[in-house]
Amino acid sequence: MQEKHSRRRIKNFFIKKSIQLRITAGIFFTVLFVGFLTTGLLALMYNTKSQQGSFYYMSNDVMQDLELTSVLGIILPPIITVEIIAVFIAFLVGLFSSRAVAVPLYKIEKWAVRLKNGKLNTTLAFREEKAMKDLTIQCNAVTDFFRSLCIDIREHVDAITHKPNDVPLVVLRAQRIRELLDKIEL
Repeated sequence: MQEKHSRRRIKNFFIKKSIQLRITAGIFFTVLFVGFLTTGLLALMYNTKSQQGSFYYMSNDVMQDLELTSVLGIILPPIITVEIIAVFIAFLVGLFSSRAVAVPLYKIEKWAVRLKNGKLNTTLAFREEKAMKDLTIQCNAVTDFFRSLCIDIREHVDAITHKPNDVPLVVLRAQRIRELLDKIEL
């Protein structure tokens, strides 16, 4: 409970910076590229049509028609505005979606480090249980398997340590330890 109150959401937004920045940049540059491509194609199409003289705004007023207001002047500013808004939204989507990927990776990494350091009493848990339920179950099953294996080996070693001169007991316990170790592929 104490951990929940001491979290700093804004300061800790970037948990796995390299992954989060790659995802955010990928989304951002994709939308930016599509925006430039759209604008470029529109300008190219407009230039082609305007050279043919067939791409102008016409009204019922002859005097206004003489000015030949271009369609590009009418359409391009709203399109550029929408593209700027889309790029900004893409940046925000990239930030938040990258965090959705980075947080589970960070937790899995911390879980693996604890296992590597011999802490078999660790468990993996996510607040978003629905999305990560199968992974959580499998990872915790791995931990449980190795924890029970180590407990069984420790019991056999303790029994051998208490009666080291009882050869049949030592042989029996050594066989059981070998059976336990045979469950692991090396």
